[in-house]
Amino acid sequence: MMNFTRAALGAIVGSAFFASAANAVTLNWDQGQGLSPGGTIVFDGTRVIGRNIGFDLMNASGTSADGIYHCSNAGGTVTLGATRCLLSFESGPLDTIVGSTYIFAPGGDITMTGFLSTATPGNTGPVIAGSPLVLSGTVRAYTVTLVNGSGVAAGLGIDFKDLSLINYFGTGERYDFTMSQLSIGGCAAGGAGGFSCNVNNADFQNVVPEPGTLALLGLGLLSVGAVRRRKA
Repeated sequence: MMNFTRAALGAIVGSAFFASAANAVTLNWDQGQGLSPGGTIVFDGTRVIGRNIGFDLMNASGTSADGIYHCSNAGGTVTLGATRCLLSFESGPLDTIVGSTYIFAPGGDITMTGFLSTATPGNTGPVIAGSPLVLSGTVRAYTVTLVNGSGVAAGLGIDFKDLSLINYFGTGERYDFTMSQLSIGGCAAGGAGGFSCNVNNADFQNVVPEPGTLALLGLGLLSVGAVRRRKA
């Protein structure tokens, strides 16, 4: 039954993301020129805590102003690798462990701070978002898979954008589906059965899904909840 829960959650996250990304507004944060994101992920025995995961640029598609934008300082100056948008989050409490995968219940929060500019690296341009908060929201689900001191972490949730970013791209205020894919390594054991890892690579895909995709995601999560309740 636990394997079914894990498989169902993975299928729901994957199908919802790829179905929505095909015909939706997408904001994709990434690192430029192969830079490391930096930052850490810590499991304290209860929940996962991610801190200071860095992004240098954001690619917008499906908006009224598609293109690549860079993280800057408050004045709009971009210095690649130095002016970064920083992602931090906390998951909900640990739900279960299936093999080498830790599955966390809904709860926690996610934020990204920094400034986003129209400038290219080495230049200065108008700031289009950041006060300095770029987004904030709630984590709906999170998983971490570890094998021999390295692995991947991913989650989904809801977030709200800086008003100036919303106005610039002509998007809605609420982004109903968020997925963060992290490659982690150098993991070391911590207290209370926890661990601490470095973030080696990070992608933060932010999508406004079609209404049908929202229904699929909601139905799927309800199904996973029903499976857990029956087992309990």
